[in-house]
Amino acid sequence: MLLRASSEHEQGSYNLNSVTEADTDPGVPCGPQLRELTEAAIYQDWLRLAQIRPGIEQHMGKQQVVDTLTVAAAFNGITRVADATGIPLDRNTADITGALREDTGIQRFDYSEKSARYD
Repeated sequence: MLLRASSEHEQGSYNLNSVTEADTDPGVPCGPQLRELTEAAIYQDWLRLAQIRPGIEQHMGKQQVVDTLTVAAAFNGITRVADATGIPLDRNTADITGALREDTGIQRFDYSEKSARYD
């Protein structure tokens, strides 16, 4: 199943290693600003988020900042539900994304570190 825009392919050079490598340019518009916003939200650094938001809103636009934070919150919630209920990665997705997950380092994610952050 695809989300509405998931099947639309845009020509571009995206570096998916930027997901796990902070110094890597993702190749998307406003990449550094997107990283700043999502990291502040993920690490619940609300003071930092309040400090950086006005400048990023000037760069990206207020609605894009709201959209970015909404997506980050939604994905965090979806992941927590999947983790809490033990939903495994389905075989087809695992097969298709194996190399990508290995290349980007997602396979090295430590759930105990994530749990420690929220306990």
